[in-house]
Amino acid sequence: MSIHETAELEHTTLAQESSVEIREYVTVHDSSIGSDSRIYERVSIKKSDIGDSVDINANTYVENAQVGDHVQIGPNASVVGVTHDLTGEGMEHRNDVFKEIVIEPGAFVGASAVVLPGVQIGENAVVGANVTVTEDVPAGTVLRGTRE
Repeated sequence: MSIHETAELEHTTLAQESSVEIREYVTVHDSSIGSDSRIYERVSIKKSDIGDSVDINANTYVENAQVGDHVQIGPNASVVGVTHDLTGEGMEHRNDVFKEIVIEPGAFVGASAVVLPGVQIGENAVVGANVTVTEDVPAGTVLRGTRE
């Protein structure tokens, strides 16, 4: 197990006797990290369960998510399972609504992708770089941005 001295882990469970690697300036709160997982620089993980052999690349944010085994999440991605209700007066300030995100085993989320609350990404699906995911992605699907 390798946890950089600048990493902050609070109310978090790491797989016992595993080769978890947590690099510089990572924060993990109220979560679990599976064995053989690598969490790269400046990642923030909150209220999430991370499976075994998962790679979460630099500058990524993950909140309220279930991440399956053998998942890769590219740098600068946002996996955000929290939102706010929209009323006639606008968004409700500080009234979080949690809608869990599920990323099934073997899925890949590309660099700078955004996965919105309540979405499920199927087994072995690929979300391309810079794609915003607003709906469930079926297993084995490759989701890319459009070209103009």
